[in-house]
Amino acid sequence: MTGTVRDEIAKLLKDGSRSKEDRISDLLTLRSDARALQRAATESPMGGEDKSSDLREIDLALEKLGHGDALKAADEDNAATL
Repeated sequence: MTGTVRDEIAKLLKDGSRSKEDRISDLLTLRSDARALQRAATESPMGGEDKSSDLREIDLALEKLGHGDALKAADEDNAATL
């Protein structure tokens, strides 16, 4: 996992000045970005670093904020799953 993603997740989880919904929204944006990078890495002949640990850490953070079930349901409905 990249330190930047881990730091961003920690910062979002600890930020009590923002609503839970805002933090979830930011985590979902991070997750979308990490999925796009992972998808690009699988399509590239050069490969790249594994983003699955980033995704797992983001998913764990979303579960801590109570968004885990909604995330699983969305993934099941998503045609672009990895």
